[in-house]
Amino acid sequence: MSLFINNGLSGLLASQRALETISNNVANASTDGYIRQQANLVENASRNRGGFSMGTGVHVGSIERVYDQFLGNEVKVSTMAQSRAQSYNDMAMRLDGLLGDPDLNISTSIQRFFDQLEAVNRDPTSTVNREQLLAEGEALQSRFGQISTQINGISNEIDNRLQASVTSINDIAAGLADINDRIGGAPGGPPNDLLDQQERLLTQLAQQVDFTEIRQANGMTNIMIGSGQPLVLDDRAFELAVVRDEFDASKLQLAYNDGSGLQNISNRVSGGAIAGMLGFRNETLSAIDRELGQIALGLTETFNAQHALGGDLNGQPGADFFASLSPVASAGSRNAGSATVSLSYGDVSAVNARDYRLLFDGTNWQLNDAFTGAPVSMTGSGTVGDPFVAEGMEIVIGAGAATGDRFLLQPVSHAAGSFAMAIVDPSKIAVASMLSSTSTLQNTGNATVSAAEVTDPSAPGLLQSVKIVFSDPATFRIYDNLGTDLSGPLAYTSGADISFNGWQVQVSGAPQTGDQFAITQSAAGSGDNTNGLTLSNLPSRGFFSNGRLSVEGLGASMLTSIGSAAARSGQDLIVQNSLRDQAEMDMQSLSGVNLEEEAANLLRYQEAYLAASKVIGVANDLFQTLLGVVGR
Repeated sequence: MSLFINNGLSGLLASQRALETISNNVANASTDGYIRQQANLVENASRNRGGFSMGTGVHVGSIERVYDQFLGNEVKVSTMAQSRAQSYNDMAMRLDGLLGDPDLNISTSIQRFFDQLEAVNRDPTSTVNREQLLAEGEALQSRFGQISTQINGISNEIDNRLQASVTSINDIAAGLADINDRIGGAPGGPPNDLLDQQERLLTQLAQQVDFTEIRQANGMTNIMIGSGQPLVLDDRAFELAVVRDEFDASKLQLAYNDGSGLQNISNRVSGGAIAGMLGFRNETLSAIDRELGQIALGLTETFNAQHALGGDLNGQPGADFFASLSPVASAGSRNAGSATVSLSYGDVSAVNARDYRLLFDGTNWQLNDAFTGAPVSMTGSGTVGDPFVAEGMEIVIGAGAATGDRFLLQPVSHAAGSFAMAIVDPSKIAVASMLSSTSTLQNTGNATVSAAEVTDPSAPGLLQSVKIVFSDPATFRIYDNLGTDLSGPLAYTSGADISFNGWQVQVSGAPQTGDQFAITQSAAGSGDNTNGLTLSNLPSRGFFSNGRLSVEGLGASMLTSIGSAAARSGQDLIVQNSLRDQAEMDMQSLSGVNLEEEAANLLRYQEAYLAASKVIGVANDLFQTLLGVVGR
């Protein structure tokens, strides 16, 4: 009879525990991060009665979370990827709005400047047109500066976001360490609520940075970050920090604090919002800054070079229109040696929109792409007389380098912020030809002379007035105004270049003996626009990449890069959102509370509870009847 009663009682208690578990599920159906629980009923050990194995009822073996470790890991991994994509896309879309707008991008400002140059060409002596050209130049300078400032502003925002993320990560790590401590000291296994809290914190951590989770059998979890550095180890939490960039103190990098120092781990994180921010800064923002700097450099160099070949309203050679730009070399903050690096432009047309790392291995200097690490070839020895030459740069290195010393070379980064006008006097705009070429009225042949083209504005005798005099139809000499012979007899070929004193012309046709052509300095106040017309064509003229890439092409390429980055990041975000949503749906289908299912279980265990109560009632009636029979 006792076995009968015990069976009913065990079923009653088991059903009660199951009902309590179901009620907890229903109560937490809307609780964020709650994992559905279930009571695991276990059959009691049988007993031998009268030669038979008789059941002894049931008990609750455990109340466990309905959780799959693999699905949980998939949610965290997909969260890492989605958070990275979201962070990257947010920044990319902002940059696209900043530089992709036709009214705001640099190409529009450049076009306005050259449109005004066309107005000067139509009326070269107009002071109003010249002043307006200077105003457009100042507006272009301002636009370069504004974009550079906005790029720096986004970079500073990334620094602020990085600091906030590091603070959040450290708080999460401390919380995980505390939960580990409580789980480790909990009797009878880890409490389910602590495991739920642990899972919520891990998901929050996945939103910030990628990590590796090592779960222990007792429910505690260890977290590794970067290249294996522990963030949480049992009940101990380590910290992340920010550190100044080795070459650019205005930028912050992610660092790991092991208690004895800070290790830069920025290039070792690949997931979470931090990876998105740092990836955007390194892959897109810095690249756009370099491309913008290359546009500024190309515009400055091409315009100044051509401007120097023309004459201004005073009849003088053109000076620099834009201020010259300079490349930057920065020493690593951890350099042990005293060597310095001097960086200058050699062949500007060979300069590329990338940064470089210069490393001393103890014997030789090596040059690598700062982003990809790919080696870049150099010639020369790095001395003043024989500098290293690489991709348009000339590199001079002083003595005192130590093994491992590094320098960052930036030929165009930040150049946009230094773009500036060099002239303020409208009369100094050199749209006229510096020299004029004319035929004398006494010429008897049919030969003609082309416009004089300046090839070397620094030539000492450039402005000297000379005459080309034909001794006979096949030879000529060059004389000054005093009749001094400045050259020996030269053979004549129709249409061939005649070069002298930094200029060249072409004489075409059949000259006769005594025919003359004069090359003289253009008069002040000339209405000539020869050089201005050439200046107007500069945006579309090939300059970089062996003449294949123009300033105009650079602007279009930059806009394409920005648009592509925004489009790619948007597509990646769509994919990662879908993957994360699917992972969460899979997890929810297993671990989430389904109220209809819980209602069905509630009825099932209610019936079981009532049935067990009935068993106890029947057992009690039988027991009372038995007592009545025995008592008679």
